[in-house]
Amino acid sequence: MKFKSNADYFEQADRYELRCACEHCAYWDVKTGECIHTYPNEVHRLSTMQDDPEWIIPCKDFELI
Repeated sequence: MKFKSNADYFEQADRYELRCACEHCAYWDVKTGECIHTYPNEVHRLSTMQDDPEWIIPCKDFELI
C-alpha cells in the first residue's frame, strides 16, 4: 500500500501525531535499526519518507507502540 503525499502531509502528521514509519513501530529494533520480522524497511523509514516525500509507503505489518 502506498499513498501520494502532498505539501501539507508532514505538517499535519506532526500536528495530529500521525505515525506510519518504522521508527514508530512496535517491531522496530532500535539497536539494529531493523525490523524484528526481518522485512526490508528502507522505504518505510522516516528519513526515506522525508527525503522523497512524493509517496508515503507504510508497512503492512505496522503496529503502533
